[in-house]
Amino acid sequence: MYQARGGQVRLEDDIKGFVTDGANDGDISRFYFFSLAFDQLMKEGVTGDIAELGAYKGHTASLLATMARRMGTTAWVLDTFEGFSPVDLAGIDGTQKMQFQDTSLEAVRALVGDENTRYVKGYFPDSAAQMPDDLKFALVHIDCDLYLPMSHALRYFYPRLLPGGYLIVHDYASLAWEGAERAVDEFFTDKPEAIIPLTDGGGSMAIRKARSGGPDSSWLLQRRRRLVSAEWTSAGNGGLSDLLGEGWSGPEPWGVWGVGASHTIRLYLARPPETNLVVAFQTAAALSGTRDTQEIGVFAGGKAAATWTFTKEANHGERSVTIPAGLVVDGPDGPVVELTFHPSSTMPVNAFDISSKEDRALGLALIGMRVSKGLG
Repeated sequence: MYQARGGQVRLEDDIKGFVTDGANDGDISRFYFFSLAFDQLMKEGVTGDIAELGAYKGHTASLLATMARRMGTTAWVLDTFEGFSPVDLAGIDGTQKMQFQDTSLEAVRALVGDENTRYVKGYFPDSAAQMPDDLKFALVHIDCDLYLPMSHALRYFYPRLLPGGYLIVHDYASLAWEGAERAVDEFFTDKPEAIIPLTDGGGSMAIRKARSGGPDSSWLLQRRRRLVSAEWTSAGNGGLSDLLGEGWSGPEPWGVWGVGASHTIRLYLARPPETNLVVAFQTAAALSGTRDTQEIGVFAGGKAAATWTFTKEANHGERSVTIPAGLVVDGPDGPVVELTFHPSSTMPVNAFDISSKEDRALGLALIGMRVSKGLG
């Protein structure tokens, strides 16, 4: 069900590089946070590059690169690949020792791979000159431990983080790296985002970049509008769930059943239509036993718009409804029209087919939808 609903994680494959050779101390909470963050980015359509500053041996980078490949973007892996720079072992970090020298670019590349991945070797922020200045990031992971590189990283990546993007800092609350905590606290003092401590083994923190506000910044509204498309959109595995109102069952791989006396679907438009909308549906009805026909009344904006008749000989197929432009109303989220389907018979299936165990009053089977006319 998780993968059918769009979940990006393939647990057995994705966790291998993350924990190989005992890396990350088996910190499954941290792995799951990254996984949920990627799922949310994909759900909201926040698609940008991914970056990690402080890769060490590349275990976390292997997960980030895997997700960048699934998103169709690029993972940027930044490190000296030689351990700390002596320049950064000063001030609040003056008592820290040289660490993380037992790595190399070649070893990290061998673990992480090259597909959708770019490696940036050198001292940050000087190494940022190897990257295009106009990059936009959906997720940034900073794991460089020390105050100076952490401060440089926040100043560089925060302005390039997409609205809704994640910025994750390792070791913020670990009690082992005071410089990391100070850098984060200072940087976010005057920012609209608040720090969220995470419960992973490294004392990480996260923020999501603030959006500008207003209905047009709503990822859910944007996704609802994209579903009202001239291309067929499958209702399978919840593909149209963001448009469905009352009277539907849970999603199934093929689509979704309407249940009971009425089922509603709302079409969210980017702009008022200039002509009548023609909406086509791939549909069917529950016909078996003694039920040979089923009529479905289609109402747009509360007014009768069509009657669909389903028979055993002509059941599964495409049916359409014309919606007069005047029935589209200006709601809180912009232009919208509500369609309601009313089955003529609302008997449970096992009442007209005694061989069936189905006790729901199934109405319209919604398989797919597209707008064939009127979007402009």
